[in-house]
Amino acid sequence: GYQVPQAFVDPEGGSFEGGAGAPAAGVPPTEGFPNAAGMPRPPPGGRYVGFIQAPPGGMPGAVNAPQPAAPVQFFNPAAVPQRQPKPGVPQAGAPGADAPTEQMGNMNLRTGPPQAFSLGDLAAGPTDWKREAANPIPDVVGQSQPRYMQVSCGAFPSSSALLQKFAMPIAVNIQPLNDPETAEGFSPVPVVNFGNCGVIRCRRCRTYMNPFVSWLDAGRRWRCNGCGLLNDVPPDYYCNLDQSGKRRDHAERPELNYGSVEYVAPADYMVRPPQPPAFVFVIDVSARAVQSGLVQEVCATVLANLDKMPGGQRTQVGFVTFDSSYHFYNLKSSLSEPQMLCVPDLEEPFLPLPSELLVNLQDSREQVEGLLTKLPAMFANTTNGDSCFFPAVQAGTAMMQSIGGKMLVFQSTPPTLGRSVSRAREDTALLGTDKESALLLPSGEALKAHALEVCSKNQISVDLFCCCEHYADLASLSPLPKYTGGQLTHYPGFYAARDADTLRFDVTRALTRKIAFEAVMRVRASGGVKVSAFHGNHFLRGADLLALPTCDQDKGFSCELAHEEQNLTCSHILIQAALLYTSSDGERRIRVHNLNLPVTQNMADLYSLVDVPATMNSLLKTAVEQALLTKMMDARSRLQSACVNALRGHRLLNNAPIPEAAQMLPLYTLAALKSAVMRDGVEVRSDERVWLMMNIGSMSTQQIDLYLYPNMMALHKFQESNGGAEVDGQVVIPAGQKLSAEGLDGHGVYLIDNGLLLLMWIGKQVPSQLLVDLLNVPDAERLDGAKVSLPVLQNDLSQRVNKIVAQLRKARGTAMPLYTIRQGGAAEQKVLGIMAEDRTLSTMSYPEWWAALGRQLA
Repeated sequence: GYQVPQAFVDPEGGSFEGGAGAPAAGVPPTEGFPNAAGMPRPPPGGRYVGFIQAPPGGMPGAVNAPQPAAPVQFFNPAAVPQRQPKPGVPQAGAPGADAPTEQMGNMNLRTGPPQAFSLGDLAAGPTDWKREAANPIPDVVGQSQPRYMQVSCGAFPSSSALLQKFAMPIAVNIQPLNDPETAEGFSPVPVVNFGNCGVIRCRRCRTYMNPFVSWLDAGRRWRCNGCGLLNDVPPDYYCNLDQSGKRRDHAERPELNYGSVEYVAPADYMVRPPQPPAFVFVIDVSARAVQSGLVQEVCATVLANLDKMPGGQRTQVGFVTFDSSYHFYNLKSSLSEPQMLCVPDLEEPFLPLPSELLVNLQDSREQVEGLLTKLPAMFANTTNGDSCFFPAVQAGTAMMQSIGGKMLVFQSTPPTLGRSVSRAREDTALLGTDKESALLLPSGEALKAHALEVCSKNQISVDLFCCCEHYADLASLSPLPKYTGGQLTHYPGFYAARDADTLRFDVTRALTRKIAFEAVMRVRASGGVKVSAFHGNHFLRGADLLALPTCDQDKGFSCELAHEEQNLTCSHILIQAALLYTSSDGERRIRVHNLNLPVTQNMADLYSLVDVPATMNSLLKTAVEQALLTKMMDARSRLQSACVNALRGHRLLNNAPIPEAAQMLPLYTLAALKSAVMRDGVEVRSDERVWLMMNIGSMSTQQIDLYLYPNMMALHKFQESNGGAEVDGQVVIPAGQKLSAEGLDGHGVYLIDNGLLLLMWIGKQVPSQLLVDLLNVPDAERLDGAKVSLPVLQNDLSQRVNKIVAQLRKARGTAMPLYTIRQGGAAEQKVLGIMAEDRTLSTMSYPEWWAALGRQLA
């Protein structure tokens, strides 16, 4: 119902339709591909010679909102409201936890039938700290790497009836720009320029050329593996075939060898020249922002990253500050110093100098540096505690409306002036009840309308850094980043002395990571298969077009596949994701990722090729949407039903224990029900849950895996595990331990990594010398719940732990603040809450859950 953004007519050309060392063949080299940017135009046909070897044996193969899940006759452990524990009721991991709690007594934990169905031996949790994604597809030649595109099952059911019996979603998790580090001058994916012949695509279904097409008529025609249509080969792209039916230049063509390629888009893929990267900073300068140190830290961080921002000489910047009014800054290069322009009109924001507020960073570098240096002092003595948040956002949007770009908004005070976009409405009496979902939804539609009708339409993305002291109503503010491809970052009770390092990391990453501007993405599938739903933080235009004003390497999306025809007759199906975007260098590019899935009639193949973390990625995103659509209890029931139905489908198939590939499903489902984003009760406040939901929406499979089942390592056992030592240039990370409080030794120290933060649990009987060596303190009395910076001390333990923490932070790509938790302290619940295998007041322990599933399926 919204107009197509002006930056493109058809997102991929034509009419806009609704509807490591020497690499193995088909596997990208670890150092990357020579970057085509700035290289001479290729010869006719876009031949790209000398970089790719022929694969041995050749190439294989010649959305709607979620509905409530059907009710399942099963116990609902997560639906029991949590109340304050009564005297004598044990906590998770506490002595006496083996006895049933009062809540557990109300569940269906009867002995059950004499003979329960055996699920096999209790599956142990993962111990690998990397949790690297993997595609379970049998033949990986020509497939996109799982870092870009990962499927939840390595085969596709041949019929809709078989998919219904399988009961797990066939989902594709896509992170289109998740590039690894490459040497300077190299691209992580091969760049192809077809030159005069244009981008080669199917003329009917618009599928791009890929490794799985077939060639006919001596190479003069090619058959689309998306719809089966025979297409003529352009003269400039023609090449003879060899005896095996492959093109003779096959080894020289990246698009015929690799599952991920990037095409240089010709002029017909744009309606205006690529715009320069633009960054507008909207900064709260109220009394709270100044006193907390937010203004000082934001200015210092932006100043330190001016040379690292993408775009080079083309980058444009602008600044808006706000309290009870909003202020523009004239940064014209001819001025000796910046000019501040104050606008008190909050009803109809306007630009006093439309052409001089957004300036070229290189031309006005002196003025920009002067402003960032003086800004903290300009408001140092302010007593103005008001905030005109929405008018300031409107002003920042107006500054960049003509070219689009990224707007970074820093908020320290809830809105008090201008149009009301949020309000203080948290009611702890609603937490853990059916009415809790009302606190997770926006209080009004103003910010959503602004995000869709102004920001998204004009290719503007919004990153919101919320640093409010108390409740911020993130539910009302979240549509701004959610529908514009932005990010929501939350620092509750921000105080620079404690949180500055985390803020600096987040802002630096937002400004320096790879960013695609003016982007749209479409996912295609072979005939007879359709994309039935998209999940994540985006806005869907039409039936299958994701509108992404910006997209960066940290953003992930998920989609589900379904049958468009009752039965498939093909042997493989193609899944192709295409991201059309403008690079920071001003080139229009099309990044294409391909997966070729075999079609099977055997349901046993589906269970043996399932990837549980990838499946949970889709299920958890769906559950989050369900919670916002109806209520939290429905979301928990949906997760539980998905697990039960999937196990029941295998039970009906045969009477054998579930295969190894699917054995982790019960554990991950239980972990999801106990996670903070899905947990019932009053412990998780609405702001925290909304922030987690926003994070879940853009998480990759690796991040979901780690969030549901964090990695816990014993720091006091490094002599046994060799943790922190360097072997072949790599830091050794100890294997993870079982997530159960019974495994925590009161004489030890444990480090827990959930991908978002680090928790250091310190036992009551830990030796004083260990704490001195690790934290330079004799005891942990003042460390309960404290955020700490790990000191670098001259002893072996400190050196090893610092190496591990640095390695984890580098691998995760997030700030990962470190908090210390003392055994028996008030903050210990933060650790006990992520012990996925323990019993809680409203959910079973893992062994109980496993046994109850067996009884249910008997």
